[in-house]
Amino acid sequence: MPITTVTAAEDLCLPTIGTLAQTLRDALTAGASVRLDLSGVAAPDLSVLQLVQSARATAAQAGGALTLTAPAGAALRAVLERAGFLTRLSTADSEFWFHGDTAQ
Repeated sequence: MPITTVTAAEDLCLPTIGTLAQTLRDALTAGASVRLDLSGVAAPDLSVLQLVQSARATAAQAGGALTLTAPAGAALRAVLERAGFLTRLSTADSEFWFHGDTAQ
């Protein structure tokens, strides 16, 4: 099955998250592999993390995969830190969010 790349808008946050949510729902069909590009998101908020975590679970349940096109940048890392995601970062989460490199 081909890999679909989904690119998030620069202004992605709670008021605009619905568009990305629908795009991910459409892309995450049974067994689909989706690459999510968050690199252009200027000021992510907690809604971005919630959507990504939900999409990861949906992909896993459907036998597919969701990956990031690039490791989380500084703005996304800051949100992950504020939300407590980095307190007990599992190997799988480190690989997902930072491609295994948490020493950014």
